[in-house]
Amino acid sequence: MNIRELLLPLLLAFATMFFFQYYVFRKKETNETQTIQSGQQFVAPEHVQEAIPLKKEVDFVPALRCTVPKTTTIETDYASYLFSTDGASLEQLVYKRKAHTQDKLQTIFSPSGNEPALRCFLVALNENTPYNYEFVSKDETECAYQLIYKTETKNVIIQKQFDIYKNNYKIDLLVSIEPKGIDLVQARVFWPSPFLPSIMDYDTTMAIFNNQKGSLSQVAVKSIDFRSGWFAPTLFGAENKYFVNTMIEDENSFTKRAYYTQAQNRLISILEGPEITQKQQWTLSFYFGPKEEEVFLKVDPRLKQTLGYSGFFSPILAPVSKFLLALLKFLFSYLHNYGWAIISLTILMKLLLLPFSIKGEQSMRKSAEMQKKLSYIQKRYKDEPELLNRERAEIIRKYGMPGFAGCLPFLIQMPLFFALRAVLINSIELYKAPFLWIPNLAASDPYYILPILVCGTLLLQATTVDKSQRMMLIGVALVFGALTANFSAGLALFLVTNTFLHVLQAILQKRFSRA
Repeated sequence: MNIRELLLPLLLAFATMFFFQYYVFRKKETNETQTIQSGQQFVAPEHVQEAIPLKKEVDFVPALRCTVPKTTTIETDYASYLFSTDGASLEQLVYKRKAHTQDKLQTIFSPSGNEPALRCFLVALNENTPYNYEFVSKDETECAYQLIYKTETKNVIIQKQFDIYKNNYKIDLLVSIEPKGIDLVQARVFWPSPFLPSIMDYDTTMAIFNNQKGSLSQVAVKSIDFRSGWFAPTLFGAENKYFVNTMIEDENSFTKRAYYTQAQNRLISILEGPEITQKQQWTLSFYFGPKEEEVFLKVDPRLKQTLGYSGFFSPILAPVSKFLLALLKFLFSYLHNYGWAIISLTILMKLLLLPFSIKGEQSMRKSAEMQKKLSYIQKRYKDEPELLNRERAEIIRKYGMPGFAGCLPFLIQMPLFFALRAVLINSIELYKAPFLWIPNLAASDPYYILPILVCGTLLLQATTVDKSQRMMLIGVALVFGALTANFSAGLALFLVTNTFLHVLQAILQKRFSRA
């Protein structure tokens, strides 16, 4: 059997294994409280802080809103920020990017309605959290815009200063808290995970934080233990498929503990500060923006670890993924459409692999012919061992041992496929990128035209193989066509183009070999 033809069955087997591993055999989660049994072991907390309950609720002052809130809009080349006196919070963030010489606007999060705790950069106290702030001032420096808000209750004075940077997605929050009495005051800072209203992306949301080794950890929402917390992280927040909302710097060591909660299908990050009796102030820096490497480098290189361009093979394929993404952007700069850029990139990859592919096909045909002759002499000289060995040696001398060349195209294509697959699935460039009838290359084809084309090209490929392999390939075409319905349109477009080019190559090779 041709090794090249094993590509699709192997991919199908991998997809089936993934399905059963994560959706059939995965242990069901439960929220039921486990019953304590006699003799059950437990570990006593090593630190006092571990025994302190996590504070996730917000106790607001009785009069939640006294006046009509005042909003302030900050416009940069990168995003539009809407701040409100309600909680002195960031109410809306709209990300800007250039596409087809026009601004494409994408809302990372929007007003939270009747859920005050969802407000971004809300500063909460243990009790009587103020919600009404006074707008103090708006200033502009060479690098940033500056907003200042202030509130006062009978127990505390809070001032919040925001520095919104002009040349990146960094936001600094300077919090000043002054207790009025002798009672302990402890503050917490809340912000929600990024959210794209146009898609249901909660399943792609992940918690991100630095672990004890200093590297970045990513945990899916379904795997988070909401009873857990982290001591003094230097990076803490959440991400989805395309955006990151995270704290990246704690200049004055505000954070003693950090943990998560959930509200309205949003993952809420919480930083818990120290207990104080005197006036103190802290500066926290945040990154709220897209998952793009060149942007990460301007703010915090650690965020590059959130890029999923290489999947399970990240250490090996990361450079390949970055190169393919750069090439895709280069083609887009000339073609002005990511659909045509994907088709062009697929053609370039096919041309690059063509010499290896032709050599591999020749090697496989030679090996198949050799196997036929060996099978023939095996039957003919089955009762004459010495003559059989001589004939076998003669065939091997004439055709040689089956070489590595037949497997070479397969071994080269597999890493390229996984690298390109990760790029097409995770790249924000494809989000809402249109192509012909497809409104969004990052989502599945709404009309199922591409899955039908994938099935059709595979059925066409079945006509180019031996009859012994034809039924298997027809089955693969039907199953893989159904699976493609859930793939992103960008990935499906690559599969259609790649399969069509493979069929065209097989037809041309057969025609020229006959000539």
